[in-house]
Amino acid sequence: MSCAVAQEGLDQQPWYKSTSISGYFHARYIAWENDQDGFDFRRMYVTVRSAVNDQTTGIITLSRVGGKGANIDLYNAFVDYKINDQYSMQVGQTPTWFGLEGWEGSMSRLPLRRARILEGTPAPGAEGFWVLGAPDRGVWLRRNPANASEPLVVVGVSNGQFREGEQNTAKNVSVDVKFKRDWGMFGASWFDGTLTPMAPLTAGPEADRSAVAAYVRIFPAPFGFQAEWADGEMMGRDRDGYYVQGMYDTGPGTAFARWEEYTADPAGVGTSQIGAGATNYDALHVGYAWKLDNANQITVEYVDAEQTAGAVGARTTMDDSYGGIQWQFAFK
Repeated sequence: MSCAVAQEGLDQQPWYKSTSISGYFHARYIAWENDQDGFDFRRMYVTVRSAVNDQTTGIITLSRVGGKGANIDLYNAFVDYKINDQYSMQVGQTPTWFGLEGWEGSMSRLPLRRARILEGTPAPGAEGFWVLGAPDRGVWLRRNPANASEPLVVVGVSNGQFREGEQNTAKNVSVDVKFKRDWGMFGASWFDGTLTPMAPLTAGPEADRSAVAAYVRIFPAPFGFQAEWADGEMMGRDRDGYYVQGMYDTGPGTAFARWEEYTADPAGVGTSQIGAGATNYDALHVGYAWKLDNANQITVEYVDAEQTAGAVGARTTMDDSYGGIQWQFAFK
C-alpha cells in the first residue's frame, strides 16, 4: 500500500479516467491447541487511487481488521507527490516503511501472521513494534534510485501513535534503505520516538519507542529464503526478535517453513536473562499457499508455538499452537 503508483501517460486525462479501485479480504478458520476454534473474517482492504496529474496521486484505503465488530476504519489517506525524477513525498496517513513484513501488505505474506516482534498482540509483554497496525500520520520523503545499484531511501517524521490522534508532542523520525535486485531484495530500517500507550494496550505514561531492523529475501527459483531481525525498546521493555523462512515454488503454489523467536524484557534486564517479568516466544510455522488463479489463493498452516512469561520463581509456559486455513480473494 505504501508504494508509489506509476503515473506515466496520465496527463491530458480527466481525474476520473485515472481512478482505480482494488482490494482483498481474508476469511479464515483457526483451531487452537487449547480446544478453541472458529471462523474469522480477518481483514478486508478496499483502496481507491486517483492520479489527478503527472505529479500527484491520492490514495484512500478503507479497512476492516480483526475478529471483533464490523467497524470500517480509515487505513490509508495520503497524497503521493512527485517532486522530480529523483524525489517524491507522501503526506497524510500511510503505513510504515519499516523493515519488510511491517511494510508489506498481508496479501504478499505467506504465513497467516506477521512475526511476533513486528506485530504481536496487545497482551502485556507480547506487543510487537506495530501492534496497533502499520499506519501513522506524518510526512515521508523518498529518494528514488537513479540506477539499479542504488537503494530507495525514505526519511520520515510522524506522530508515532499509529493511526490515532496525537497523544504527545514528541515526533518519531525514521530512515529506511531498500535495495531491489533481480534475485530478491534486502534493506535496513531505523526509527526513534516515543509512545503514549492507549487501548487496547495497557495504558501508561509516555515511553521510548525505537528500533532497528535488517532483512533479506531471495525469490523462490524454485528455492527461496527470507529472514528479518529487529531490536529495540517499547513501553519499558527491551524487545528483540527474528525469523528465518525457507520457501519452495511448486508451480501451483509455494511451500514454506519458518522459525521465529521473540523476547521482551523489562528495560535493563538484558535479553540474555530469563526472569523479572520477561516474555519469551518461539514458533515453528509450516504451510502451503495454493494459488488457484489471479483472484483466489488458499493457505494452510500449522504453527507449533509456546510462550513463557512471569516473574522469577513463578514463570509459566503456555502452548500457543494452532492450525489454520485461509481463503484470500483479491480484485483490481
